[in-house]
Amino acid sequence: MGVRGSGKSSLLEYVGEGYLAAGHKILDLFGSRDGENLAWLRSPYAKDKKTLLIHGDNVSVSGSFDAKNISKLSLSDFENYDIAISSSPLYSSPDDEFFQVNKLIDILYQRLSWKTLIYMIVRESANLYYSRLRVSRNQLDAKAGAVYLIREARHMGVALGLDTLKYTSVDIDIRTVVDYFCFKSQGVLGLPDDKVWLYGYFNPAVVRNMPPQYFLMVTTQGALGLGTFPCPPWHKQERENILKSVGLRVEHGDRIEYGKSRGAYRTVGDQEHTNIINNYLDEDLSMGKIAKKLNRSAATIYTQIHVHNESIEKQGFCAECRRLNGKHEAERSAKLIRRPKS
Repeated sequence: MGVRGSGKSSLLEYVGEGYLAAGHKILDLFGSRDGENLAWLRSPYAKDKKTLLIHGDNVSVSGSFDAKNISKLSLSDFENYDIAISSSPLYSSPDDEFFQVNKLIDILYQRLSWKTLIYMIVRESANLYYSRLRVSRNQLDAKAGAVYLIREARHMGVALGLDTLKYTSVDIDIRTVVDYFCFKSQGVLGLPDDKVWLYGYFNPAVVRNMPPQYFLMVTTQGALGLGTFPCPPWHKQERENILKSVGLRVEHGDRIEYGKSRGAYRTVGDQEHTNIINNYLDEDLSMGKIAKKLNRSAATIYTQIHVHNESIEKQGFCAECRRLNGKHEAERSAKLIRRPKS
């Protein structure tokens, strides 16, 4: 925790170097829109370790590193690669990133056994909450999802490194399951009320304006520490074009449309539309079974299939499927469809 420029990201990266040196793995999520976590690609570890770039469904990435569509990601990828990076520039929008990264988190829940740890860096911990909010029914469910991930992470062989500007920006239910707190420069706001007792051990003037290479540490057992670390020389610099520096070319397709709630109704987004078509053409499920599976009405399923067919008839492809690189973007259903009863 600390103000901007206090060295939070560089501390997370330095801890990550320790995990890699010990033979463990890195998963770096939610870098800022300038792609700061792509700096791993020029670290000395990227030369010796296997690195994977994870990108959005309607984005193509070219360069000297392996890249994979997030929808095609599997649990084996976390075993086969040492460094996995999901970076904001590799998604068409922040909303797209928040929605799709949940697929990645859900894959980790399948990790029932492991030989190596995964150190998961979440830059700005609030992003974890926003990500869960994007696929949750309400704020309570979103918070519960974030707390559950942090609480259960060790059972999946995952160690989490979170950063935030302010101590109080993180919900208290999340703070209670954190093992170590590292305080960087706190600026004029100072330490939070329940941590002011630390001023009995550390000079308030130092805490207010601590150099980036220093930090205070407090554990849940009450142990205290003052630490220093070197900033990784490969860390991204402000105003630097990291995509150009690491030799990546990123191309974005049309922006993905997501369903939105409108009172008691919710619209069908590209992801759900594609899912309906996949179930109908691949699984050969009836509209009624798809409706039950996706918690939708049969009439909604019917409408989406007809929208798909009519789009292909008029323009040769389905725009909703194309935005997600759907395999059936140009495949029209040949079944005789009758409108079901509402």
